[in-house]
Amino acid sequence: MKFSARWLFVTVFALSCGCATWMPSGEQPPAIEARIRTPPLGSESVAIDSFLLCVQSEDTNKLEQLWSQIDQQIVAPELRLELHKNGMRVGKISGSLPSILESWVRDTERRREEDAAGLVADVQSEAVLWRCKASSIKEISIRNLSSQTIPLFYHVDGLKGKSLYAPRFYFSMNAIPGADHTADVKLLPEIEHGDFTNKLIVRDAALRQSAEREKLNFTSLKLQLKMHRGDYLVIGPTQERKALGAEFLHSLTQENVHEPVLLLLRLSHSGVDSNFSPNDAIQARRIDSL
Repeated sequence: MKFSARWLFVTVFALSCGCATWMPSGEQPPAIEARIRTPPLGSESVAIDSFLLCVQSEDTNKLEQLWSQIDQQIVAPELRLELHKNGMRVGKISGSLPSILESWVRDTERRREEDAAGLVADVQSEAVLWRCKASSIKEISIRNLSSQTIPLFYHVDGLKGKSLYAPRFYFSMNAIPGADHTADVKLLPEIEHGDFTNKLIVRDAALRQSAEREKLNFTSLKLQLKMHRGDYLVIGPTQERKALGAEFLHSLTQENVHEPVLLLLRLSHSGVDSNFSPNDAIQARRIDSL
C-alpha cells in the first residue's frame, strides 16, 4: 500500500491550507495521487517527521497530564533515571495524539499565522521531513544561542558544570529500517560550542580544511528505540527545570520567561513502499545530507 504525505504536519504551516493539521485525520492517510510523485525511498531508508513545540507558560501546568498519557516504559529504568537526573524525559505514543498535544500543535499554527516573528525567542517551532539512510547521521537542532555564554550543569559520572559560548543544542539521529514498517531509531543529545577552528582532514589521499567546533556528547543518555510506522516519540523536560534539560529543552522568551520545549518525532514511512507528494512535502525543509 502506498501512503500519502498529505497528512504530514508540515502542512500545519502551509498558508494555502488553513484547515490542515499535523495529525492524520483518520486511521489511514488518503491515497496518493498517482500523477504526482517524487522518487520512492530506497529499501535502506525511512522517513521521519520532526516537530518542535514550545509550551506556553500558561499551559505548563498541563504537562503532567500529558505525560500521564504517554508510554514512558519504552525506556529502560536505568536510562530513565539518568534522563530524569538531567531534567529530561522520553515517551512514545501509538495511535492518535492526546487532545492536549493536538490542541498545542493547532495553537502553534494559529500563532505563527498571526505573528510569525514573535512566536518564539531562541527556539524555532518548525516541521522537518527527514529522509534517513542507515549510514547517515542527521542533526535535529533544538536551540541555537549564537552569541551568548551560558553556564551548563549536567549529571555524567557525577554533577559537572561548564561555561559554553554560542552553544547549539541538537540531537544526532540515526534510523535503520526494519521489517514490517519498523525502524531502529538512535538519538544522542549533543552540544557544539565555542569558536570555529580549521582542522586538516585527510581523505582519499587528499588534504582539506574543515571548520569545526568543540562538542559535548552525552553518550550515557543515548536513546535506542524501535518504532513502528505511525508511532510518535516525545522528548521533553521534567517538571522541574534542572541540569541539562534546563538549557537543552527550554526556550527563553522576549519576556525573559523559560518555556518548555517538546520534540515530536513520527516514523511516517518505510523505504519499501513510500512515495511523497510534492504538494505537501515541498513545504518542509528537506535535509538529505549534513
